[in-house]
Amino acid sequence: MKTISAFLVSALVALAVMAVATAVLGSYCSSVQPPPAATAPQQTPGRLPIHFESMATEALVHRAAVTRDSIDAMVWQAQAKSPQAAAPVSSWGQRFFCDIRITDIALAAFALFLLLATVFQGLWMLRAVRATDQTAALVQEGLISAQRAYVFLREFQVAMTKNPLNDEIQTCTIQPIWENTGTTPTRNGRGHVNWKYFDRSVPADFDFADFDELGNRILSYDSYKPLILGPRATALSPIITMDPAILRQVRDLQGKLLIWGWAEYDEVFSDAPRHRTEFAYLVVVSGSPASHVGFSQYKSHNGVDADCSKQPTMLARTV
Repeated sequence: MKTISAFLVSALVALAVMAVATAVLGSYCSSVQPPPAATAPQQTPGRLPIHFESMATEALVHRAAVTRDSIDAMVWQAQAKSPQAAAPVSSWGQRFFCDIRITDIALAAFALFLLLATVFQGLWMLRAVRATDQTAALVQEGLISAQRAYVFLREFQVAMTKNPLNDEIQTCTIQPIWENTGTTPTRNGRGHVNWKYFDRSVPADFDFADFDELGNRILSYDSYKPLILGPRATALSPIITMDPAILRQVRDLQGKLLIWGWAEYDEVFSDAPRHRTEFAYLVVVSGSPASHVGFSQYKSHNGVDADCSKQPTMLARTV
């Protein structure tokens, strides 16, 4: 259908150009054409009339006899000396354009038709190739998105022991579990989990820094433990041991207990950027006495890649 449209448009344009060229050349050549008298072929002029005056007649009578050939020679000599009308001088442009025939215009229009048809067809083919490339890029992006590693916090695994007399929590451990839902493994993975108890509430300017087991800030990236996740696999974070007294304070709304962490990793695809996942949850304790531990997502430090509050640390890829 596009080929037929290209031929049709090209034919219409060529016919229009042919009609306009014919009209313009006809008007131009008729305006510069010399008058018919100047361009009419010159014929051999007739013999000049001979008038004899009386004195000339008497002189000729007394002279020798004049022959017919001598009279003709005199006539042609007089004609040769008579002024001739100057032929009009035409420019090369007039000679070029005004000598063009209708067949020449038709051939030029046909050449224009072939040129336009080729150009239109090439443009449509180029557009089709670009559309195909875009479709292929979208398909490839979709396949990569479905196969790439995607790490997120799956759940908190809670283990508790309770007092058999009053069912109050005596010991409590919390262990975050990471999961990779992609079909490819992670590379250069790192991760860390923190927790902290805040009197009353979490400060608005809290920067979600990283702390070691002793509560000191971590300043070196090499201090973080590696995070290895295979395709559709899970990984356990370090266990967090909670003091029952802190849990009772959280239950009594005397303070907030916050658990936060992050994971960074590369894909197996070489051109992909480094990824980052963040999470932050408040620990919720209920029951009287305290017997249940749950979690509530915090208002910030929850996101993936561009939605994260911090940028991933760029590492040199292993070859």
